[in-house]
Amino acid sequence: MSKIMDKAVSLIHTAKNWMSFFVLVLMTIIVAISIIELGITLYLDLFDPTDDVLFLEIDELFRIFGFFFIILIGFELVETVEMYLKDNIIHAEVVLLVAVIAVSRKVILLDLEKYDPLAIIGLGIIIVALGGCYSLVKLSYRSKNV
Repeated sequence: MSKIMDKAVSLIHTAKNWMSFFVLVLMTIIVAISIIELGITLYLDLFDPTDDVLFLEIDELFRIFGFFFIILIGFELVETVEMYLKDNIIHAEVVLLVAVIAVSRKVILLDLEKYDPLAIIGLGIIIVALGGCYSLVKLSYRSKNV
């Protein structure tokens, strides 16, 4: 009975690794396509024949910076899956870093007039909580390596 159970667990582990690899490949493709799309968007915005100025307007800058942050989040997600494939564990530090980047993107692109003050206070609490969690995780990794 234990041989059958060991074989089943091994099969499930192999299937999980292949699925993780497939997710990694798909995420890499998505990030690559996003980078190409960002390049096209930037080119079209810079060389718009209807615009008299070579420079970008503020709303275009916000949209492009948001795009950059989404690509950074994609990079971090690819790294998370990559580390999972290598070590077979999810690193809390990388997951928190993805969350910090996502919240940073939200804060940078935030239009203060659209949101209730209580929502902005809540976002501030989330930022402090994520920063505290990230600091505690880094501190615990540092104490393990000493």
